[in-house]
Amino acid sequence: MTDNELQHLLKAEPEKGQRAFYDKYFNYVYTIVFAKLKSAASMEDVDECVGDVFAQCFIFFDKQEVIQGNLKAFTASVARRKAVDTYRRVVRHSSNIPIDDAGELDSGENIERSAEESELRKLLYDKVEELGEPDSTIIIQKYFFGRSSKEIAEIVQISSDNVRARCSRAVKRLKDVLLAAGFTR
Repeated sequence: MTDNELQHLLKAEPEKGQRAFYDKYFNYVYTIVFAKLKSAASMEDVDECVGDVFAQCFIFFDKQEVIQGNLKAFTASVARRKAVDTYRRVVRHSSNIPIDDAGELDSGENIERSAEESELRKLLYDKVEELGEPDSTIIIQKYFFGRSSKEIAEIVQISSDNVRARCSRAVKRLKDVLLAAGFTR
């Protein structure tokens, strides 16, 4: 089923459309969420996050006439954001240290560096999100997922030449925004 057919089904018959959307994207969403949460969260947290992703998508579908762009990219964006929120919530309320971070506790210097890097990553992510669409998606897809301009063009549904031009301008804007926010590295 194509994205257009799925969007039409979501509007015409919401229950069938939601079921078709769930069936089509469940494994994709689960993979994204599990990859982010595997080191810090329980399987119940992973399952809850996956459910939250679909709930947020369904609420969005009810409010919107048509999803602009690729449904897969939209779904991935929602999944990543929900997984990050869940990760932060779980780590904040847990006395457990995620396995991936356990090696950083060798000395006080490593803990400070790790905390600083975490804050810098959050600042960077927030500033990328401030660029707006499709620039934030282009930056994330290119620099975080290593996708080519052609692959990104399919996701955001613009030409690959436009992707390259927008990416270049977005990087310049991001640099200015980060410098204004005090990011000096």
